[in-house]
Amino acid sequence: MSIATSHPVRTWPRWWAHPLESTAVCCAILCTVCLVLFFYGLGSSELWRTETLRAIIAQQMLESGDWIVPRLYGEPLFTKPPGMYLAIVFCSLPFGRVTDFTARLPSALAATGCVLLFAWYFRRQLGQMAGLAAALILPMSLMWLDKASAAEIDMLQVFWVTASLLFFFRATEADDAGSFGWWLASMLCMAGGVLTKWTAPEFFYGTAIPFLWWRGRLQTLWSWQHFCSAAIAVLVCSLWIGAAVHREGWEVFWSTVEREGGDRLIPEHGGRPYPWGETAVHPAKLLITTLPWSLLALWALRPSFGRLLTVPERRMWQAMHCWVWPQVLFWSLPTEHTPRHSFPLFPALAGLAALVWLTWYDGRLKWKLPRRWAMQSLAGWLAFWFVFKFAFVHVVMPARCDHRDARGKGALIASLVPLGEILYLFRLKDEGIMFYYGRPVLRLQSVTELATIPGPVYCILTEEEWDSWDGSRRAEPVHRLTDAQGAPLVLVRVW
Repeated sequence: MSIATSHPVRTWPRWWAHPLESTAVCCAILCTVCLVLFFYGLGSSELWRTETLRAIIAQQMLESGDWIVPRLYGEPLFTKPPGMYLAIVFCSLPFGRVTDFTARLPSALAATGCVLLFAWYFRRQLGQMAGLAAALILPMSLMWLDKASAAEIDMLQVFWVTASLLFFFRATEADDAGSFGWWLASMLCMAGGVLTKWTAPEFFYGTAIPFLWWRGRLQTLWSWQHFCSAAIAVLVCSLWIGAAVHREGWEVFWSTVEREGGDRLIPEHGGRPYPWGETAVHPAKLLITTLPWSLLALWALRPSFGRLLTVPERRMWQAMHCWVWPQVLFWSLPTEHTPRHSFPLFPALAGLAALVWLTWYDGRLKWKLPRRWAMQSLAGWLAFWFVFKFAFVHVVMPARCDHRDARGKGALIASLVPLGEILYLFRLKDEGIMFYYGRPVLRLQSVTELATIPGPVYCILTEEEWDSWDGSRRAEPVHRLTDAQGAPLVLVRVW
């Protein structure tokens, strides 16, 4: 008589059977996405346009050790606070100098921080799949493709605003005024935003006030948690402003800040008529810039969509709407309508798109498209975005710098100016060539200032400056070249 033996049943680990329910797997997916979308190709091409301005100011901070006052060719420049310049300095310290890679690294780190913060908050509120979807949707737009790997202020500003608002939403989850720790984190991030770009308080309070009003909790702004944490944030910003004013004087500081803000925010401040046409089309420009997710965000405006949501989802829905639409309105009103000024509202559009995707994924949204297509569409769009990123790095970035050759021109000037000599300039505005020149450069207000400097002296002049040379000192052209825009320049030796 034979005895039947039972074979052991193989059980798979949960992360293998249901990988997207595993926190470790989701973190691995998001880290891979960040590496590809943000870090790939950071140093593959020359810095472009105002990237070189950020890099050269950071380089001068690194060389001088003055981390308080941003300077360009020795002159204070307060058009932007020092936050981005300091971020570049910290990333460049291990290398001893600012490079293409280290200048862009803060933006890549900031973009990664945004993705991880989004994943954390959506996962905490709505579950693992919501956190993964929101974090994947967030960086897949044209603005992110450019700014997340650029030596620009914009991505770091988006990180500070995103962190500030997500910590604020976390602080106000409870029925009381909220946790002081989360309030403090929120306000300190807003201070980080102010020290990067002046507009951070508008994004914070322009979102927080409508959200608390909608929730019937506007009195939360009068809580001691908010007042104390806001006071600490104001103190942090005031310490830098006080130190900068002490160094350079109030008139220098305020005249720059007032001109910078007035030209961009106040109608007819610069003598130009108000651009009514640009105001009317600006919301459409923002929605086009964030396609295809802006279409899902518009779907989330439907009252019927709000009725599909659970209580936590509805709170998230309210938060994202208050983050998007007041900012769209506000940033349509100033005189300058560049979409990058509205960049800190883009995460909320991604958040609304994630909510719509989630209701499609779990079958609550009765579209004609099968729900099984939800995951396939997200994965397919991510694969397309990877290809788009590779094309951007290997085709777009080199092509836009080919005709500029700032690195080659900077090296050429460095070979013609003796080592140890200071290169002087007057009205030249081409930080690209000067960054790759890589040696001391000072700006003079007029040619007469050269009289106190013993020769020979090397200057880089525009063609107009060379043609109008007054002849008070003998000068000879050393080399002729063009700037990044193709305008003639003359390297001159003055005796």
